[in-house]
Amino acid sequence: MLTGLAVHGQAHEAATLFHDMWRSGLKPDGVTFTAVLTACRSMGLVTEAWEYFDNMEAKYGVAPTAEHHACMVDLLARCGYLDEAMAFIERSPADPGASSWGALLTGCAIYGNLDLAESAARHLFKLEPHNSANYLAMMSLYEQHQMFDEAESLKYAMKARGVDARPGWSWTQVGRSVHVFEVDGGSPPYPETPEIYGEMSRLVSQIRMVGYVPDNGCVAYVLPEEEKERLLLCHTENLGSSNSLVDQICTLGASCGMQCFAFASFGLDHHILDKFQDCRCYYLLI
Repeated sequence: MLTGLAVHGQAHEAATLFHDMWRSGLKPDGVTFTAVLTACRSMGLVTEAWEYFDNMEAKYGVAPTAEHHACMVDLLARCGYLDEAMAFIERSPADPGASSWGALLTGCAIYGNLDLAESAARHLFKLEPHNSANYLAMMSLYEQHQMFDEAESLKYAMKARGVDARPGWSWTQVGRSVHVFEVDGGSPPYPETPEIYGEMSRLVSQIRMVGYVPDNGCVAYVLPEEEKERLLLCHTENLGSSNSLVDQICTLGASCGMQCFAFASFGLDHHILDKFQDCRCYYLLI
């Protein structure tokens, strides 16, 4: 139950259930705290997560593991506390492992912190040399900082190590059907494609009225500004979000970063917010 609440972003309900369990005499274990910390992460509840983590051993007699440390790093990094996340890794008694370094790299990619990203990437290239996601995250950061030689060097490193990279993709779930959107049209077209682009055009018109300006700086290619904007708006996450609104559902997953959530957050007028309200996904709403 705790895990189910956590993965659906219902952190407050998960916390209530945890305390009900404790008061009824049930003792939490490591799995329990993984679920609770995951729930806090889903809603960006930093203070509450620290309270649970600090009390794990002192109050509940459960020693934190590398998995619990990784949950904290992920929460801190995604909320923008990158220096605090790095300090937490450095003073951690457990071996951070790829999970913690990967969480830090993800946060650095979201907030554009190249220095800490390079530190995390150095560890990740040793720990999981064939994970393409780490290379792609660093290449994207280098390109955003106009460091094209460094990005090209990573491409050569990937090729030399035989690392395969699947194009970025996002998915939405409609009932029991999963809809996948891939970069460069890798996924088959959908019958609803005209409606999806129509919904996205409607959103763009709405968010422009409240001051939305696309962040074209994250498009590293030398292109006209109109073309950069078109590439951003056709991002797979934006297509997935628009598809969700067309079908009035709330499940969205992605493999290609979070920059386009700025687009989604501007589109959350009362009408759209009502459609996403039930999923209570913090990272979708920020």
